[in-house]
Amino acid sequence: MLEQGKISGRQAYLLIINVILATAILFVPAIVTSAAKENGWLAAILATAVGVVISILIANLGLRFPDRNLFDYLGDIVGTIPGKVIAFLYIWWFLHMNALVIREYGSFLVVAFLPETPISVFNFSILILAGWTVKQGLEVICRTNEIFLPLILVGLIVLFLLAVPEMDFRWLLPIMEHGVKPIVHGAVIPISWYGEIATMLMIIPFLKQPQNFRKIQNLAVITIGIFFTMVVLGTVAIFGPELTPRFIFPTLNAARIVNIANLLERLEPIVMAIWITGAFIKITFFYYVAALGTAQFLNLSSYRPVVYPLGIILGAMSILIHPSILELEHFLGKVWPVYAISTFEVGLPLLLLLIAIIRGKRGKT
Repeated sequence: MLEQGKISGRQAYLLIINVILATAILFVPAIVTSAAKENGWLAAILATAVGVVISILIANLGLRFPDRNLFDYLGDIVGTIPGKVIAFLYIWWFLHMNALVIREYGSFLVVAFLPETPISVFNFSILILAGWTVKQGLEVICRTNEIFLPLILVGLIVLFLLAVPEMDFRWLLPIMEHGVKPIVHGAVIPISWYGEIATMLMIIPFLKQPQNFRKIQNLAVITIGIFFTMVVLGTVAIFGPELTPRFIFPTLNAARIVNIANLLERLEPIVMAIWITGAFIKITFFYYVAALGTAQFLNLSSYRPVVYPLGIILGAMSILIHPSILELEHFLGKVWPVYAISTFEVGLPLLLLLIAIIRGKRGKT
């Protein structure tokens, strides 16, 4: 096995939370409320319910082969050549998904804080640090996340508690005035974020107690749902359902309006710190699974030789993939959900699970 490290259930739980929540807290409120308006918080709850279903699907597939990761058992389920094709597609998805996250990271820093700095400076800087961390292994990634994630969650809670005086909860009414359709439409985008939990298929054999994976995933999804709902509800209560979708980063704007007795104000550094630390862990983890999958695809004895070549590819993709943040936001809102959910997050895992059940394929328990 290319990775010898082992992680605890707690580390896996925290990793899942950061992988999904890190980038969504900035983009989701605007995208969700553009469709669901004042009922965006209901869309967040619906997305969480669907996220639990996706989590169960992923867990059922992964736990049929608890001793191996996705790339190890693809050939057993569908055959060698089809397995290689699906493995290649997943490598592309890992790289594409990470390039989008890196672009989001760089775009946020350029647009919100340092507009004169080339985005390539931010993108390649974080890739250098992430590449070094990836070479240290999964245990180091998870231990780093154990340090940062509690600070991120506490920072979010404090931020929205301080913003409560600026909230008007009448903005959340009326409930379901236009029926269920806008809520379903608004839920599609965050569902695609929940679907990123499919990346966990790469690390199940590294869990100390893989039999707890289903419970860990479901608990993580519910935790994420609580924070999703809090962020969407809070931003809509501050800015209203018409103004929230007009902001690129509603959470950042919420931090800017906090003013406690003219003493505590301008809390953007909290959002900046949350974004940088959360995005770093997410980028590093996606980088790791891409490197691990590539090494398995090429039948290498170690994934470390491919880390920096993949970093160059990721850096170039993150800059070339979308010419502007507006096009990136359009892609995330209109294209990504269909592309990701139908293929990599639900479509292929469901197909693989059905074939494995029909053919009676499973690994060691």
